Amino acid sequence: MDAGTRVTLKVEFAPYNQVFQQLLDPSSILSKNETGINLVLVRFGDWAKSADKSIMETEIEQNVQDFIPALMAAVQQKTYIVCVCPTSPNHRHWEDSLASSLKGMESVYVIKASDIITHYPVSRIEDPHAEETGHIPYTSAFFTALGTLIARKIHATKRNPYKVIMLDCDETLWRGVCAEDGPLGLSIDAPHQALQVFMVARQQAGMLLCLCSENREADVFAVFEQRTDMPLKREHLVSWRINWRHKSENLKSLAEELDLGLSSFIFLDDSPLECVEVRAHCPAVTTLQLPGDSDRIPRFLDHVWAFDQLKTTREDQQRTSYYRQNLQRDCWRREALTFADFLAGLELKIEISAMTASQLPRVSQLTQRTNQFNFTTIRRTEAEVRHVCESDPLESLVVKVEDRFGDYGLVGVILFESLADTIRVDTFLLSCRTLGRGVEHRMLAHLGQIAAERQLKSIEIPYIPTRGIKSSWISWSMSAANSNNPFLKVGNSTSPSIWCWN
Repeated sequence: MDAGTRVTLKVEFAPYNQVFQQLLDPSSILSKNETGINLVLVRFGDWAKSADKSIMETEIEQNVQDFIPALMAAVQQKTYIVCVCPTSPNHRHWEDSLASSLKGMESVYVIKASDIITHYPVSRIEDPHAEETGHIPYTSAFFTALGTLIARKIHATKRNPYKVIMLDCDETLWRGVCAEDGPLGLSIDAPHQALQVFMVARQQAGMLLCLCSENREADVFAVFEQRTDMPLKREHLVSWRINWRHKSENLKSLAEELDLGLSSFIFLDDSPLECVEVRAHCPAVTTLQLPGDSDRIPRFLDHVWAFDQLKTTREDQQRTSYYRQNLQRDCWRREALTFADFLAGLELKIEISAMTASQLPRVSQLTQRTNQFNFTTIRRTEAEVRHVCESDPLESLVVKVEDRFGDYGLVGVILFESLADTIRVDTFLLSCRTLGRGVEHRMLAHLGQIAAERQLKSIEIPYIPTRGIKSSWISWSMSAANSNNPFLKVGNSTSPSIWCWN
């Protein structure tokens, strides 16, 4: 269930029972699939030929040990989904071992047999007759479940991520009306407990939680203060709109405050009228109405594809803190007499350094974001970032920023190459949270310093407008900007020129 991206893919099947051959053969279907997704289905029972249990375990162990390096060699700049299918007897320990080994591998996503059974339980998994006659081990119902979860994983790799969940309060976070029942009179039953636990997990994975409720702030936050049985705490929230305005107006207000597009919002409410109002006035928002039967809430949430997130970076885990700090910065900006006073008061610290392997997930994530300052809008997976930096003559720089309000984390990326007399920029992007603070100028200045040190004449930055943005042509001299911008200092009048074009 997702109102977001529609994914159209062409499906090709590799030869039967040729997993290792496909991974190791450079001319195989998997090896040639540079831009798509490779799906590998693994069933441990197929990796053991002996009926003797001890020998069977040894055979599986050897195949697992062989599979991991074969997959590592095959990944390169490709995306893989490895799905462990159930088998009898249960080999859960091998499933956990394989998933653990693949956890840190870039561009590899794992589906465990237990995930399939948890998300889509079926009454009968195995089909012994079909297995014996045609090596077709499962029932049609289980194949449907298997295919659905695989489709969810593929969808999550292709769509833009959602960033904000906007939650109603009465009859959504709890049963009852806080203004009438009071904090201690509300019911937080098992389904609503499950909903709150689910939302906390989403927050810890990097999504921002906001409240939108027709209430008095004092009444709502009295619930948070007095109900110790609430998994959702006030510190999990980044912002809120508690008033009697239309919820579509509140959504637009929050989007402006957080500087995020409405297409990155999920709105959750129990009221059909509120949902219709938001759908009518904020069609870009993914609006979800909770089921009237509260017992269905946990299963409902489990089947919303918009909540799926494949991997979590350190920056994801700190996102709520980052946005809270940003709100403090906005307050300071309004109080400062001039913009120069604002920048000086931030006490900004900018660190620009070469990218390390541990930063690959975050760098890839930044290229995928739709609301970043991004000159070329080139999207890359982790494996693709590694590939262009190792196989192509591209150098990589990452930018980390902090100020007196806190740490922004890794917020900028530059990928570039040195040519005969110029630096050609492949990727230049910066998180929207740090725009307007001079960081982008410091990044350009750093490129200017590199060009000057290498005695190159210019820096070239291709500018490819995001779809729907009007094209423009930009050029400026770095040396000319020195007198007007305190962040852009690269040397004397002989400094290289910067050219940007589309």
